[in-house]
Amino acid sequence: MEQAIKIVSALGLVFVAAGAIAMTDEEKREVTYASEAAPKHITDSATFLMFRDGTFQTIKEGSNDFTCLVLRNPNERFEPACLNKPALESVLPTYEYHTARLYAGASEQQVMDEIAKKFESDELPTAKTGSLVYMMSQNNRAYREDIKELISFPPHQMYFMAKLPDDVFSLQDSTFTPGSPFVFQAYPHMTSLIVFTK
Repeated sequence: MEQAIKIVSALGLVFVAAGAIAMTDEEKREVTYASEAAPKHITDSATFLMFRDGTFQTIKEGSNDFTCLVLRNPNERFEPACLNKPALESVLPTYEYHTARLYAGASEQQVMDEIAKKFESDELPTAKTGSLVYMMSQNNRAYREDIKELISFPPHQMYFMAKLPDDVFSLQDSTFTPGSPFVFQAYPHMTSLIVFTK
């Protein structure tokens, strides 16, 4: 019996050790990219996800309440992001659906229409209070659907909330100004206040 316990314990240590070194080079690069999104004291203990087969899958378990990943699309979007727990629960489902549908060949407008319908049928949540997404990489690239161009995008933080009427804030502007807030109505069912980093 004692020997059996020792064998089981030894196997457990082998599995733990194997799990600790199981990351591929691709996954390690993804962790490096995603870590650009937030301060080191957050990313050092964060969980990391990678988009595969239509979903964001865990590639590294963390110990704090932040989850980091890289948002991409077929138009070469590159936006490292770190989400706090409320954002993980209420914003990530839309990010994931949006990403999957674009890679499946849907148009941006088609995806937006689908998201609106899914929200109305309770298939996608609106943002929880306190939802925060860090996007503080110096290498952000976002695809502007209106002008059909990939643009560099300054480091910023996004504070999501339930959908608000367009005239609630007086902060809206058509330009992205470092150091200034900007209300971003990106999704049909939630609002984001963007605060740029100088």
